[in-house]
Amino acid sequence: MRKINIAVVGPADSVALIKEVGKEYAQQVEFTTLTYTKPTEVPHLMEKMPISPDAWLFSGQVPYYYALDKQLTTKPLFYIPHTGSSLYRVLLQISCIEKLDFDSISFDLLSRSEIEDTFADIPLQVKNIYVKEFDNIISAEDLVTYHYKLWKDGKTKAAVTTLQSAYAELKKKNMPVFRIWPLRDNIRTTLNLAIQTVKAAAFKESQIAVQYIAIDDYSTVVREARSSYEVRRLEATLYTILINYTEMVKGSINVHGHGQYSIYSTRGAIEKITDYFTVMPIKEDLIKALSVPVSGGIGFGMTAHAAEENAYKAMGFARHNGKGNWMVVSDDGTVSGPLSSPSYLQYSLRMDDVECQQLANQLGVSGTTINRLLASLNKMDIEAVDAEELATHLSMTTRSARRLLSALVDHNLAVVSRQEALHKGRPRNLYRLLLDSLSK
Repeated sequence: MRKINIAVVGPADSVALIKEVGKEYAQQVEFTTLTYTKPTEVPHLMEKMPISPDAWLFSGQVPYYYALDKQLTTKPLFYIPHTGSSLYRVLLQISCIEKLDFDSISFDLLSRSEIEDTFADIPLQVKNIYVKEFDNIISAEDLVTYHYKLWKDGKTKAAVTTLQSAYAELKKKNMPVFRIWPLRDNIRTTLNLAIQTVKAAAFKESQIAVQYIAIDDYSTVVREARSSYEVRRLEATLYTILINYTEMVKGSINVHGHGQYSIYSTRGAIEKITDYFTVMPIKEDLIKALSVPVSGGIGFGMTAHAAEENAYKAMGFARHNGKGNWMVVSDDGTVSGPLSSPSYLQYSLRMDDVECQQLANQLGVSGTTINRLLASLNKMDIEAVDAEELATHLSMTTRSARRLLSALVDHNLAVVSRQEALHKGRPRNLYRLLLDSLSK
């Protein structure tokens, strides 16, 4: 079995420590190391990386935030946490080795509650604790300025920092400064988490994927065709497109006749080709090459049977949305689609939330309809949604949408905001959905 590749990013000394602990995982992990002087170098180092690792491991939160900000990878990111227990080694160094008192100290990254809990556990009282908390990008210069000013103003006697570059700069200024290092136990915990995450992702990628593809209204196509040759040419054109698509997903294709096909591949291949279940790359080709619409349902599962069941469900949703649509049903009950459509939604078939189930019961609709409604709220103009627009978003008839809107009004979850005159017939009602009430 291939070893997991983890890219370790941090200052040289921290990376060396992580690699040392990493020797315990030599049979299943290989490490690629990237070292920096300042965390601002992290995005550049990641861009220069010749291979794509299975996961990224950062020596602390600061380099992790720089990586997260640039969104340079879809692979999982992890960092070694500096928890309250990381303080004990520093406090031992301050009291026993440097023999300094704890009268006033400035800290960064760690939360005030973690620091106060650590001192309470020792137990040890400190007059003044200054804490620079942050949960986003911060520079070494900012930390140096923070700690140095407090010391120069006589408010602190020492600083404790998590950033190596800040530690080095404060040392140059002859300020008493101590650095929090990653603990070996924290390194092991994070490595175990990274390994399990990568294994879980690989396991998920290897799930069986089944796709059902069918010409919509095939019987009508046959009936209206000028000859059987015309139908065969149509099927041959579709089959050519599907053969190319099957090659793209590294799968196998079966022909069932009557304009129906199935393709077997893996979840990982489908994720890549559909940009994580948002687009269908051959949809435009089908529209251009064929005079009839083609629908598809994609299903995933740990067994062929489960994947086929989900593919059938997905095809049902695709047909429910109209003609020429493609839908996805995952093993966890998540529905995505229609792919390559402005009305794309992602929602769950399952109703795990008790309040949502109660809402579905009150309105007299299915839990799936409630999930679709909640998922589509941010796509609708809440100042002026009518029955037809709601029907489009929820893949239901206009009549059903009117009933749902009426039920929402009855339960104070929507109000008629205004009426809009039409050229013919009665004016249509425009509704404002009360988002806060619906999303509670």
